[in-house]
Amino acid sequence: MAVRRPVLASAVPLTAVLIMTAGCSDSGPAAVRVDPPRAPGGPATASAAGGGMVKEGWFGGADGLHARVEVKGVERQAARSVLRLALTPLASATPSAGASGGAGATMPFAVSLLDPVGRRFYRPLTGGQPAQLTVGAAQELAIEYPPLPQDVQRVTVITPGTAGEFTGVPVTAGTPTGTGTGPGTGTSPGISTSPGTGTVPGGGLGRGFGAVPVGTTTSPPTPSTPTPSTTPPGTTSPSGGATDLYSITEGETRDVTSSPSDETLSLRADVLFESGSDKLSARAGQVLDQAAADIRRTISATDRAIAIDGHTDGAGDASRNLDLSRRRAQAVEKELKKRLGDTFTYTATGKGKADPVAKEGGSGDAAARARNRRVEISYKVQQGAATGTPSATATPSATPSASPTSSATPATFRAQDGTTVASRTGRFGQATRRLNVKPFYRDGSYLVAVFEIVNEGPGDTPPDASYAHQDYPGGAFTAFSVSVPGGKDVYRAVRIGAAAPGAYASYVDPGRATFRTGVGQPARGFVYLPAPPGDVKRVTFDAGPFGKIDNVPVN
Repeated sequence: MAVRRPVLASAVPLTAVLIMTAGCSDSGPAAVRVDPPRAPGGPATASAAGGGMVKEGWFGGADGLHARVEVKGVERQAARSVLRLALTPLASATPSAGASGGAGATMPFAVSLLDPVGRRFYRPLTGGQPAQLTVGAAQELAIEYPPLPQDVQRVTVITPGTAGEFTGVPVTAGTPTGTGTGPGTGTSPGISTSPGTGTVPGGGLGRGFGAVPVGTTTSPPTPSTPTPSTTPPGTTSPSGGATDLYSITEGETRDVTSSPSDETLSLRADVLFESGSDKLSARAGQVLDQAAADIRRTISATDRAIAIDGHTDGAGDASRNLDLSRRRAQAVEKELKKRLGDTFTYTATGKGKADPVAKEGGSGDAAARARNRRVEISYKVQQGAATGTPSATATPSATPSASPTSSATPATFRAQDGTTVASRTGRFGQATRRLNVKPFYRDGSYLVAVFEIVNEGPGDTPPDASYAHQDYPGGAFTAFSVSVPGGKDVYRAVRIGAAAPGAYASYVDPGRATFRTGVGQPARGFVYLPAPPGDVKRVTFDAGPFGKIDNVPVN
């Protein structure tokens, strides 16, 4: 089905409408990796004026609004938080767009707040809506959010465009203001609509859904919103109105998905058991020792329930798979009881080949099946416990799998990205695009990967081009990940909220990958990833279709 692309005109929202890709592999079927010499960076993607928090960027759809954003701060009020910023249209690449200076052009400018230490995400209750967009004229916006916890002193503002993240925004006491109907108020909380795409979930980071190979474009199917069968844990935090952020770490023996509210340890069945059996292997004790230590240290003091779910791959008889997965879950339950005792409530179930976490078939079939053969251990975590970025490497002598969040510090505001540290070129059909990697940096519990993608032609970049991993659909850059040199853990894009396996979800990124389509035009991108434990100075960046890049500095 063809999808109509929005233009910036009267009443068209600016909440980053995005056609996401499910992909077929990290590298994409049409990508050819080329490694040119390192090159200096292009023009700065951000600028600061007068010492304020100011950046310039492109917003909305592809070739949309070119504007300057000045973030003035977040005010803490009685029952809400208010972000104040100024949006100044500079020019539009689309002459027909209302934002190029036509009278009466209006659009919501929805942004979100991120607490990088508390690891929670705040979508707007109302969208800022300028009465008129005129080139050179600043529009003052006041955007309302749920109340922030009292201990949150600085937040990151996520804008839906190439200006991206504004880190280190102070939270101060504010003066109550009326709601009215002027700038700072909007329509339904966290919802925007766009021509031809229907309702876009996701608030400040608009999300649409499709299914095309990574880095390529076709007409995607009709969007659909993923809805878990039951209310997922961690969707809303005790702070009120916040959505938990989920860190995803993949390892050789287990994967770990962690949020401030709950944690899931996904143990590899191939490590725990003999092939096709529920008999524990020689390595199982080591893996289960580490799992028990993690549970004992972080589980909630008031909710002591431990859910154990067995899973198989998609091969074989469904009833036999279901039985095997149940017996394996019960075997893990028995071993955990030996290590943890009877002060916990255990539930062991088998899921068989339902709920795969990796897409089977294709060149990566063996690895996908291995990931799907697993036993998941899920539990609620103690609020305020040491729940940083867990390691997926299970060794009983290892450093505790999580570092205290108290050691995490919000990043200061960064007006410039720094010079290019490495470049890679990927081929997409007949066209090529260049990835220029900037220095990465830490923001609280997270690592921020920063880069720009330049179209080298021939022809324009498709407006719905994206770089999503097939196992993590819904994000603009989920094909991108990092690892520590010499390490085996892989740190994936940070997810916003809980999600069913393989379902479309939102991730912390600009909301789309393509903001400028012309040859030679750079488009800045970023993605939040879990920060590896320890004081890591350099990482290996797996840029999906652009290949791997070693020794990317972390500031």
